[in-house]
Amino acid sequence: MSPAPPRPAHRGQHVVHVGFHASDAHAVDFDADRVTAVMPRASAGRLPEALAARFARIALLDLPDTDDLDTYDHAFERIRDLVDTLAGEFGPPAAVVGMYEHTTLPAARLREHFGLRGTTVRTALLCRDKVPMKEAVAAAGVPVPRFLPVGPGTGRTELEDFAALARGRIVLKPRSQAASRGVRVLDDAAALLELAAADGLEAGYEAEEFITGSIYHVDAVVRDGAMRWFCASRYLDSCFDFQYGNAPLAAVTADDPALVARIRAFTASVLKPLGLRDSVIHLELFHTPDDELVFLEIGNRFGGAGVPWHQRTAFGVDLVREAVLACLGRPSEVRTPTSLLDHRGSSGWLYVPLTVQEPHVVSRITGLDELPDSVLDSRTPAVGEVLEPSGDVWPNAGRFLVGGRTSAEVERDMTRIVATYALATTPIAPAASAASAAPTN
Repeated sequence: MSPAPPRPAHRGQHVVHVGFHASDAHAVDFDADRVTAVMPRASAGRLPEALAARFARIALLDLPDTDDLDTYDHAFERIRDLVDTLAGEFGPPAAVVGMYEHTTLPAARLREHFGLRGTTVRTALLCRDKVPMKEAVAAAGVPVPRFLPVGPGTGRTELEDFAALARGRIVLKPRSQAASRGVRVLDDAAALLELAAADGLEAGYEAEEFITGSIYHVDAVVRDGAMRWFCASRYLDSCFDFQYGNAPLAAVTADDPALVARIRAFTASVLKPLGLRDSVIHLELFHTPDDELVFLEIGNRFGGAGVPWHQRTAFGVDLVREAVLACLGRPSEVRTPTSLLDHRGSSGWLYVPLTVQEPHVVSRITGLDELPDSVLDSRTPAVGEVLEPSGDVWPNAGRFLVGGRTSAEVERDMTRIVATYALATTPIAPAASAASAAPTN
């Protein structure tokens, strides 16, 4: 093994990152600042050696390698102690960067600990826990689904009162997870009562009424409490159906100016009650058959899956870079307030689901020669590549960006891709998988 590259010389301000993914390295100016990081040992081990060497220091946490998004915050005291040690070596941090759903809250706690400006603990908590989140926006007059925090101590009478108001299906979800992990959709309120009576309800959950309608996601750059960049896209399916039903996950930008204006105003009404002033945000909302907009949830971070890739390619807005700049307290690179309607046409992103659960090797790919000309970019595996579904929040067989004159054209071409593109795979032994698989972050 060749010697590791030398550590960079100390310069600029001390900037601490809580967690880090190799795919986001382009957004960090390692030459201007003394960049340190705190992350689990397993995550650090997945960083390419050359990238790890660019950090002035990486402080390691011994945490389980898990997709539980509360793991970081539960380890906050250890994180604080490690960053105190980094501060002794590199000076007190001038900024703390937390770009991901699981790191925004511990990053805010570190800001409070060091007396730094930026997203506060209150705002980070409201953007992580779906119960106080909805309580805050509902108090400001924003429509939300009926909901009830539930757990082992939730009484039968409380559940029955909720059941009497919530008609139709019930969504049971963790209060502080993402990507539809741990979500269950129950047939009706009676099923919730039966579940509580038979198995009990887990701590840290909420029940909410199922809202029928289209789901939109909003991606925005917020500075001084106002949106400098705004984009609204409609999911063609849902994260839940992708995770549990092998449905494609796709979203297409809205091209109805009146609806876009309403969604923008709706988004603006959510920012103030949550205290969102300088951040990248990812908001999800319903558009019902009765033409009502209803709040679903929000994160004070960039969206997952194809969102950053799409925004950067279609609009030239780098949400990852904007997230870093907001945490640093430095100016946005979106110089003039703008939105998706300032760009011609429509576009969107598509993830074709990976339907295997165990490690497989790609043996054949079909449909690449039938991709429509509207494909702006694509990322597909190669024949012989090992696919590890368990190592990816969004396991997929291929990813595509599609553009067109209208949202209907984009949706049509996405449907064509789903119908024609496919992988053939062969299962492999676990030992071979461990030896061949590319690391993930």
